Amino acid sequence: MGFQEIESLLKEEQWTRSTIVNYTIQSLEGLDVQISELDEEEKTEAKILCDNHLTEKERNSIIAMYISGSIQLERRGSEDYLLLLNLIELFAESKKWTLVEFLCQKILRKTENKHALRLLANSYAQNNREDEKYAIWERLVKVDYDEIEIVKLIGTYAQQKGNKEKAVAMYKKAIHRLIKRKDSSPIRSIFNTLLELDDDNFEYYMNLADQVGTLSKNTAVALLRDLEIANKDNVDHQIEAQKKILSLDREDIYAKENLIKSYKAKYKNHSRLKNCLESSALTSNMVRDVIHSIEDFETNIAFDKGTFVFQNSTGKIGRIRSINENDVIVDFAGQKNTEGNRLSTAMAFKSLLPLAKSHIWVLKSALPKEKLSAKVLEDIPWTLKTLLTSNGGKSSLKEMKAELVPSVLEPKQWTSWSNHAKKELMNNPVFDLSANDVDTYILRSTPVSYEEKQLAVFRSEKQFYDKIKRLKEFLSSKGDVESDFFYEMVKYFSDMFLEENGSLKQMGEVTDYTFSAFLLLEDLVLKQNMNFINRAEGLTFKDLFERTENYELSFDAIKDPELKKSFIDHVVEEVQNWSKVLANLFQYYLTSYIPDIFRHHKKQAEFNKVYRDAVENFKEKSSTLIYLIKNSDEKLWNKAGITSEQLLFTKLQLLDFTNRCIDTRKDVQENRKNAKTLMTLLFTDKAVLNHINEGNEESAQKIYSLVANVFDLPGGKKIEIKHAISEKFPSFRFFDEVSPIDRESLVPTGLFCTAAALDAKKKEMEHIQHVELVEVAKEIGLARDMGDLRENSEYKYGKEKQSMLSNTLRRLSEEIDRATVITKDKVDPTRIGFGTKVVLFDNLKGEEITYTIMGPWESNPNENIINLLAPFGKALLNHQEGERFIFTLNDQDYDYTVRKISVIEL
Repeated sequence: MGFQEIESLLKEEQWTRSTIVNYTIQSLEGLDVQISELDEEEKTEAKILCDNHLTEKERNSIIAMYISGSIQLERRGSEDYLLLLNLIELFAESKKWTLVEFLCQKILRKTENKHALRLLANSYAQNNREDEKYAIWERLVKVDYDEIEIVKLIGTYAQQKGNKEKAVAMYKKAIHRLIKRKDSSPIRSIFNTLLELDDDNFEYYMNLADQVGTLSKNTAVALLRDLEIANKDNVDHQIEAQKKILSLDREDIYAKENLIKSYKAKYKNHSRLKNCLESSALTSNMVRDVIHSIEDFETNIAFDKGTFVFQNSTGKIGRIRSINENDVIVDFAGQKNTEGNRLSTAMAFKSLLPLAKSHIWVLKSALPKEKLSAKVLEDIPWTLKTLLTSNGGKSSLKEMKAELVPSVLEPKQWTSWSNHAKKELMNNPVFDLSANDVDTYILRSTPVSYEEKQLAVFRSEKQFYDKIKRLKEFLSSKGDVESDFFYEMVKYFSDMFLEENGSLKQMGEVTDYTFSAFLLLEDLVLKQNMNFINRAEGLTFKDLFERTENYELSFDAIKDPELKKSFIDHVVEEVQNWSKVLANLFQYYLTSYIPDIFRHHKKQAEFNKVYRDAVENFKEKSSTLIYLIKNSDEKLWNKAGITSEQLLFTKLQLLDFTNRCIDTRKDVQENRKNAKTLMTLLFTDKAVLNHINEGNEESAQKIYSLVANVFDLPGGKKIEIKHAISEKFPSFRFFDEVSPIDRESLVPTGLFCTAAALDAKKKEMEHIQHVELVEVAKEIGLARDMGDLRENSEYKYGKEKQSMLSNTLRRLSEEIDRATVITKDKVDPTRIGFGTKVVLFDNLKGEEITYTIMGPWESNPNENIINLLAPFGKALLNHQEGERFIFTLNDQDYDYTVRKISVIEL
């Protein structure tokens, strides 16, 4: 089959107006046979013909899409399956499911394409092939790390089939992905399902609560309460869960009460339990941080024979000889009482501070003065480390003297010792001066010195470019360039080229180190007039360039920007085909420097190859593409042969790739910066929306296919694009629409509210995002145009207003993520809670009062609508009709009896 045959097929299809209904698997297999008879050159011609046909004549040509897409699919390294995917969607719209399956499998034989997997699963679903659909879904979630809903569905299906192991694995995967997405709201329902299936995995659930706690403390607390209930028969597990709750919410009265009960159950046979509880203030009304109380309780109850202690009142060091339920006997250093010092248990744990065995106070009390003095005098580094460590990692010489004289050293010994200590502190790289107090020394791992120590720092650097950095810092600090210190630094680089007698060394492998050392020495001699420096006379940059095996790798490895610039200058001056070399080097030096050289030499046409290469290889050259996008107008792209649509599609593909790199922790800082730029260009600046508005439905289909598959794209952006496409193309069918999840069936957690309140908050957030922030951005732009920003009050006011709106938007987003809509049927009418109206009898005032219990959004204290999260609201919760309860808030006593509870309309 040749060029003419393809052309004939396309004309025949166009003239006969063949419809999708006419196509069968045999039709496509026939095209496959004809494609297989083409050689590579003919395939290229056929693809160009088909692509032009789709662009210029018939955008929905089945033959053109299939031939071009199939040839593209065969090509090594190609990941562009848009034509075949669009063809699949056309067949899906016509319910040609056998063809959908045929084409999906065609793609999937080469790659696990997410889009193809989704389309194939949808095809199976349309034909009630449930087992096959779920098998495809399992393949999908292995390659689409952003997919969560399908993961949960697979877990549910496995659970229904009795496959507990798979169900547990899928539910865990779903939770992990939700955490990565920073979406805590759906986690609790999955968490409880996991507890039912796999209750013997306590450490996993505790770790999970830790991770969720970084997203939402309320959700984490709810998970821990569920975990506490599930472990009702394991007191140790209950204690861990209760402590974790209190670490998240120190005011959680229920967790504290439950923890006390658990401690009592665990230590019911411990003779000092009551005293330890009281001394720690866990059971008292004393206002104290509960975490400190827990620490005190566990420390006190764990004190044992042999512990070193410090007595606060006397300053004495001792060691516990024995301990029982009533007394602690401590042997204090230097005491004559052979029976030891007897303290009550309560007093002992209030007045004694445990110490490490290596603490200087312990050493001073445990070792004879002569022995410790000898150690201090002979091992100054050990002494300094001991003193610094005992004082929290930092100390001044004055504090050291107070610690050593006269308890360890005599005053006359101090002068000599301190002189040696000062030298050690200045010369030993583990000691440094505090940045805040020049009289205080701290422990460090890197040396710090004055001019003499610069050479020591230089020597200590293990990396070549860190040595260059140190040398440049020496120069910038006006160090003495004629000193031996500077000479030895420079000699490190000149020794790479020169023998001891000054003659050139036999050149070995030329690397980035070779280039950098050469360029650095040349800069010092020729640009900074340091003629006293020995450099490799007779050796040129061209000599090195011609000897290097890979100049690109060498240039890329150079870590100093100024040396890179010098490298480029030498290429232009000394390398014959410099334009080709600089085009290859541009990706490693993304500034205007290289493009300016091309423009200066009127070689812009040659630089256009860089534009095309960046688009074609956007994954490998993402940073290059980002730079060109930010710094080139449409005219330059058009001259390079890149259309605006092609560039837009490439940006979307690059955003997906960049987000995945971030997820896998690859070049995170650079990729985050690139992702932020792409999000601004594509969505903030409305490039995608503009293209949809200006384009046709086919273009919108391509755009949505790309947008939908962008990894880690904020959900709101996808919704925004969906809305824009639906507005322009009402009959548009989105490939990824799945059955909505019944969120009303979820267990309510987080911020309780009504549907109306949630809708109002969403509208408020939308107004801020799309109206107020847009207006203030315009105001800032106008203010900026007025001139000097330092004296520009309009600009400052605009920035402050923008910051305030952004903070409000962030708070609303967080609250909405935590919100749970409560309907009337979910309200418990037997207890005071969200959505109830309660009539209370005030026993102190002898009168009735009515309150309505709602969430923070609907509360209005002036109308007796109480926030259930407020202290007063919490005090009312869960009480039943006929129950009397008393509490105190802000020094005011309350005494109520519940007369009536009713459910309000929500």
